Amino acid sequence: MKTHRRWRLLIAAQPVEAGVPRHVHDLVRHLDPAVYDVSVACPTQSELWRWLADVPHVSRHAMVVHREPTLWDAVSLSQLMRLIRGADLVHAHSAKAGFLARLGATLQGDAHKCIFTPHGWSFWSADGRRARLYAGLERASARWCRSIVTVSEHERRAGLAEGIGRPHQYRVIRNGIDPDRFSLEPAPETMRVLLVCRLAPPKRPDLVVRAVDRLRRRFPNLELHIAGDGPDRPAIARLVDALALNDRVTLLGKRDDVPALLARAACVALASDYEACPLTLLEAKAAGVPVVATAVGGIPEIVDDGVDGLLVAPGSVDGFAAALARLLDQPSLARAMGAAGRRNVLARNTSAAMVREVATLYSEALVGRDASTLAPAAASVSR
Repeated sequence: MKTHRRWRLLIAAQPVEAGVPRHVHDLVRHLDPAVYDVSVACPTQSELWRWLADVPHVSRHAMVVHREPTLWDAVSLSQLMRLIRGADLVHAHSAKAGFLARLGATLQGDAHKCIFTPHGWSFWSADGRRARLYAGLERASARWCRSIVTVSEHERRAGLAEGIGRPHQYRVIRNGIDPDRFSLEPAPETMRVLLVCRLAPPKRPDLVVRAVDRLRRRFPNLELHIAGDGPDRPAIARLVDALALNDRVTLLGKRDDVPALLARAACVALASDYEACPLTLLEAKAAGVPVVATAVGGIPEIVDDGVDGLLVAPGSVDGFAAALARLLDQPSLARAMGAAGRRNVLARNTSAAMVREVATLYSEALVGRDASTLAPAAASVSR
């Protein structure tokens, strides 16, 4: 089959920072501009908006989207409906943009051209009545799209357990990263632990701080660097002060030099209560840095316990401290795990491989039959 024009792809994304903007940026940067005419709708304050300014084949559309329900949602819905009318395919990322895009598509009879990636279910971040409301909205809006892309098998199972969509709608496509961004030669400070995350639920930076407190006497030179910002930063600063760890814990704030920070780290920590497929762990592995993380959500799918990192039970300060101590005590083990992590990312989790899977899904949606028989859309990843 030959295409007579480029496919018009609309991508909508709400989060202004962290993993979703990076995921979407890597996706659109690798799609072949000869095959896809890409438009992205996102907030102007988003990192994604800034990054896409340097991608010439992508057009940007300002979208006013807040995390919580607001009257501005009606404006965003109207904006999206206008963009959806001109698109051949719509791919919405995250809960709010996903709900509005799918609602707009179904109101226009275009649900068949809509794909949704939750990047972690909305009801994971809530409790009680609110969690039930979010799950109900996800069940309803699953009927308004063709496909649901989850970034881990755990996320897929969790959606089906809540009655969201049907099994045939789901496709598991794990996150990928550009390993070239993290190719600096490792030069680790032997007692430096690095935490890279948004300082907000579900990341639990407090647990890592408390683990460092447990280890302060055993490792007199131990230091924790925390890169990131968010609503929990004041609480973390107060905890550091209360534990008299100001000489051990450094709050770096939001940083654009994460590859350089990783190159100097002995290990990377992540103590989340729940996760889908965190990019920060893939980035650490790509940089050749071993990881210590909680065994929640999709993390066990991307961290081989005992091979390229150590997994601990969620919420366990003692478990986290013991895992950190093991790596700090055995630098040769840490180096071996770091090298294994780099190899595993190159084999399983590159952004190019991720985009090839997404492009295949796009082909199936656009043409409506097995993409393995199609060209060029199924092979629409730029090199």
